Amino acid sequence: MTTQQFLRLIHSFSKCSGIGKGLTLIFGLVLSAGVLAGESETRLERILGELESYSAAFEQTRLNGAGETVETAIGVVYLQRPGRIHWAYWEPYVQLIISDGASVWIYEEDLEQVIIRDATDSIEDSPAAVLGGNVKIDEHYIVLELGVEEGADWLELTPKDLDAQYESIRLGFVDKQLSGMVLQDGMGNRTNIRFLDTQRNPALAPELFRFTPPEGVDIIDNRVNQAGEAPVPE
Repeated sequence: MTTQQFLRLIHSFSKCSGIGKGLTLIFGLVLSAGVLAGESETRLERILGELESYSAAFEQTRLNGAGETVETAIGVVYLQRPGRIHWAYWEPYVQLIISDGASVWIYEEDLEQVIIRDATDSIEDSPAAVLGGNVKIDEHYIVLELGVEEGADWLELTPKDLDAQYESIRLGFVDKQLSGMVLQDGMGNRTNIRFLDTQRNPALAPELFRFTPPEGVDIIDNRVNQAGEAPVPE
């Protein structure tokens, strides 16, 4: 999965309920660098091109258009190139978003439900052509260097697509390590993420990117089979 695809996947989850589903996938941008153009893009490519895996704890805050805190969350994230992700929320509720690069599992403990999707399907229905891949980033986004703020070097990605859900995505780096992310939507809502205890290129267990649904939960499998048809519920 390319960087661009991973970001699209993240963005697609933002359309689901809960504060985490949208953010999980934008994070995938750190896993692969693609065909980029321009000075800012080249710089971003250099940062991401050296990254094979990543782990961090995170604190996430969602604000409404008035700047009021709507919800906060904490959790951990593990990423492994290519396209593997384990994003876990522990508070205010337990939610897991896991991808092995082919399928994505979204587990919500309080709903006793697992949704399974094709990673490619999730990618295609969201405008997150952010960090290259098979398509040059400058075809979809304007990249602006914002400079250093609170010790982090920030880049802003603004979509050229007027229908994009996010007006901008800001990425903060400290010593080439992703340390923060800010997502701004067209309604004035903002999501801030701060990454803590970050590790660059750690050895990660393959089991982190596999998911077996707990017994008794509802399973909604939206993956498409090889014939191009959705699976028939049992």
